[in-house]
Amino acid sequence: MLIWRILIVIILYLLQGCIQGFTGSIPLYLASYNASWQQQGTFHWVFYPFSFKILWAPIIDSIYIRRFGRRETWLIPIQLMIGIILIILSFYLEFLLINLRIIILTIIFFLIYFLIASQDIVVDGWSVSLFSTSNPQWASTCQVIGQMIGHFIGSTILMTFESSDFTNKYIREPLSLPHRSYGLFSLQQFTLFWGITFIIVSIILIVISFFKKQSNKKNNVNMEKETQTKLNLLETYLAVLQLFKKRCIRQLTLILLTFSLGFAATGHMTNLTLLG
Repeated sequence: MLIWRILIVIILYLLQGCIQGFTGSIPLYLASYNASWQQQGTFHWVFYPFSFKILWAPIIDSIYIRRFGRRETWLIPIQLMIGIILIILSFYLEFLLINLRIIILTIIFFLIYFLIASQDIVVDGWSVSLFSTSNPQWASTCQVIGQMIGHFIGSTILMTFESSDFTNKYIREPLSLPHRSYGLFSLQQFTLFWGITFIIVSIILIVISFFKKQSNKKNNVNMEKETQTKLNLLETYLAVLQLFKKRCIRQLTLILLTFSLGFAATGHMTNLTLLG
């Protein structure tokens, strides 16, 4: 049982990390099509939802349909929406990149990143409750493993094997295969694959949730034990505000908001400059 819980949480974090890595790779594609610094700066607005997810996290944690489940109410629709957006985007992404439709790209990826940030809220809470009775450390362990693997796939794997130069030199030549003008897969195929994967994982979660509920009904298990200590929406926001009354929390917040000011520009622009 523990193994299945670990596997499910790692897969969910992997999907999240893959989208993060994929979104982080888009500025490199934009740079290859000679996007200006202003256009790059505009696109970087897509990364902000993760910084402000605390604003809507209480809503996701407090409001849900009991019949569907506290986590499933949000997780399954979010993942289905991401999958549908990625599938549709796969047919237009290369066109948008080549023609530098920055505003459209920014809006689309901002929405995707907002949904991924919301998925992160759900999975964080779910993983804590899944491992609370066994080993709570598994929650953070699964997060690190899943996100790192996903980020590697969405950035390194994508940028490497989508490249025709790398594929021709290191894969096709050693295997005596003819050179091609494309890599092992295209950007469209990569986006389409992960869109379908999101939908498949969502369907699997629906099936698991259904059989879990049927099993709990047969065994007369109380499926909503956690609701006994559940805070309503207002109480949740008040609890967050109570934290900021502590001086240490305010100091930590100030540090987190300002620590990267000295090197943020260099860190983000270095890759784009090297690519140019």
